[in-house]
Amino acid sequence: MTITERQETPIPGTGTSTTNPAAAEAVFGHATSRLLAPLQVRAGDTVVDVGPGAGSATLALAEAVGERGRVHIVDVDPAMLEATMNAVGKAGLTDRVRPILHDLESGPPPIHDAVDAVWSSACVHHTRDWGAAVRALTSLLRPGGSLCIAEGGLPSRSIPWDCGVGTPGLETRLDAAHNRWSTQWFAGRAGVRRHTGDWGEILGAAGLEGVTRLSTLIDYPAPLDERVRGVVLDELAARVRRAGPFLDDRDAAAWKTLLDPADAQWLGHRPDLALLTVRTAFYGRRPH
Repeated sequence: MTITERQETPIPGTGTSTTNPAAAEAVFGHATSRLLAPLQVRAGDTVVDVGPGAGSATLALAEAVGERGRVHIVDVDPAMLEATMNAVGKAGLTDRVRPILHDLESGPPPIHDAVDAVWSSACVHHTRDWGAAVRALTSLLRPGGSLCIAEGGLPSRSIPWDCGVGTPGLETRLDAAHNRWSTQWFAGRAGVRRHTGDWGEILGAAGLEGVTRLSTLIDYPAPLDERVRGVVLDELAARVRRAGPFLDDRDAAAWKTLLDPADAQWLGHRPDLALLTVRTAFYGRRPH
């Protein structure tokens, strides 16, 4: 694989929030497909995927653009680009995808083609200035081209309100602790600019028109199959690790019990483990 690099040293990437991002993307694949649909990517289009993760959206876009199209994938982390290109190679679509090592903090990616659509999922919120990042991506679009920023939604719910371990409401308090961690991480970086509106306002301020929003439900009822159960456990463990400093001692002890495969109360043993959440995306079009 050849990675197109700018003449700069990339900063370390943020990586993934779970140990197996490909498995997580497979579980959320139907939601990704629904959120991609409004972009109306067609054969021959040139599209950009910013923050491609394990490559599930990249594969869908590469299929959509066909042999005459091109997908540029952009990430600050070489490991993520490599993971996506490995998935692309296994699918036999390497000729349609171009990896670009780039940090959005530095401005628009070095793409000189006229871009029909830009897709970015759970990536732009890592930047210090969301408005600047959206403006940078908007600048890539041809007149009439579309941008989709998939950010936000609702927190996941996977265990009963009273699961029998610790005090009822564990997941609600985990959300609060995770929000405190996220706020500290975001605000603790030099040069951060707060945006008090929603993503739709940010797209509108970047000059996009026809701004809309789409949310899609992810609902895997109990009992979960092994594939989904593994992703739920992995994502819960990741949230608990990040939120750990903001959990009280009782909740920390409860999560330690619930996430320990050697414990009789391990969540992996529970028949009522489920996955219910919402993913949201915001869309806008560059004026003609």
